Amino acid sequence: MTVAQLLTPQPQTIGRHPLNFYESPSWFTTELLRHVKLSGVIGEPCVGHGAIASLLRVWPYTKQMWTNDIDPNKQADYHLDATLSKSWDEFPACDWICTNPPYSEFASPIIKNAFHKACVGVAAFLLTSFLEPCDDRADFLQQHPPSLVIIMPRFCFRKDKRGTRWATDNITISCFVWDKRATGQQIIVRPKQAIAGFYKNPEQAISQERAEDIVQAIASGEIITNYT
Repeated sequence: MTVAQLLTPQPQTIGRHPLNFYESPSWFTTELLRHVKLSGVIGEPCVGHGAIASLLRVWPYTKQMWTNDIDPNKQADYHLDATLSKSWDEFPACDWICTNPPYSEFASPIIKNAFHKACVGVAAFLLTSFLEPCDDRADFLQQHPPSLVIIMPRFCFRKDKRGTRWATDNITISCFVWDKRATGQQIIVRPKQAIAGFYKNPEQAISQERAEDIVQAIASGEIITNYT
């Protein structure tokens, strides 16, 4: 008698996404707009699928936008490496940079380049640990501390390594704002129940139309803002 060996299928492990790309939830952008009245020409150097840019385009105070992404398969005005200072020479002048850059070693050079490019300021969604004065950003943070840090609830960008459940990072995301006009610093903590259109993971996402409605409600004053 021949006995066939039973093979137990091994679960596939899921690693990080290519180019560290994780799309921003719509409430990142709408919550930012409740606290910072972005205006003028706005640049998005890591546009991805346009989660941030699509909402800034319907923001009535946006005069014009340009977009960039290193991935040539993404729809953008430019396809340059935003970690390189020479790439920023190709981008148009702008008042604000608003972006969710890839984390790890890519965030620091992009933020530094963005700060030097923007006339008014930078708003970026970063791991809260970006405040740690690591070698790649210690001098920058000492010379240019953010004027505002909005600490957000954790969002599940991806599933766990087995692909069975939504997982969060070890550190939550905050919105870092460098407003060159500001004279002080502020930290704001935003619980999920205070955030219009909040959802925990991509499967729970609100529609694009609903997100745009929230943008318009913020602009019209129907949703309370915290402008200084």
